[in-house]
Amino acid sequence: MSFVSRAPLLLGAAWLLASSLPAQDLTIVSKVTFGDRESETTQFITSDRSRSSSRDSDSIVTFADGKLTLVDHRKKEYWDATLEQMEDYWEHTARKLRTSGAGDMFDLRAEPKLEKLPGKQKFAGYDCEHWSLSVGDALEVDFWAAPGLHAPERYYDGRRLASVSMGPMGALFQKMYEELKKVKGYPLSTAVILRTPFTRTQTLEEATEVRKGPIPASTFDIPSGYKKVRAPFEK
Repeated sequence: MSFVSRAPLLLGAAWLLASSLPAQDLTIVSKVTFGDRESETTQFITSDRSRSSSRDSDSIVTFADGKLTLVDHRKKEYWDATLEQMEDYWEHTARKLRTSGAGDMFDLRAEPKLEKLPGKQKFAGYDCEHWSLSVGDALEVDFWAAPGLHAPERYYDGRRLASVSMGPMGALFQKMYEELKKVKGYPLSTAVILRTPFTRTQTLEEATEVRKGPIPASTFDIPSGYKKVRAPFEK
């Protein structure tokens, strides 16, 4: 699974909030537009786990230990990565970026800027507030968050670790996730623009359905017959 094909999934899985209010089990169906392609993702969110499902791949995060599982439906394979493996990988990658100059390409030294904007709008039946977030010139996010929806506090920590699998651009999203902890609400519409000196990509995600209610434990099972393979973060 390439970094590019994995990016929309990880982005879709990332738009959850940290809140002091009790978390709710949520199932959120969204339409995702990436370039000229459209797809659908479903987020399953409980107090201890989350799963982001799309046609080609799934991403499962366990909050207690920070374990990430990526499922590739095309190859019928999956792999797990632990918190320690991913942190070690990121430290190694960061050192390489500092010496290779790739960090400048992705504007990794820029500080994030989060701003609440005027205006309100409804998405999937929920009133949403307007926000913007940027990390230098490389990452720009425009989103609408519903203050009435709440998810587990540790979700963004899990997504921050998962961003390591996106390669150098993952550092941008790590900064983004730290800032999004400050937002009281679940983003139901997001537009993400990623820029490098050579490319510009845009992802638009809009929720079409929000369901509240208990999510069965079987939702987080690996499909029968799938083969476990070596994680890219293993030494």
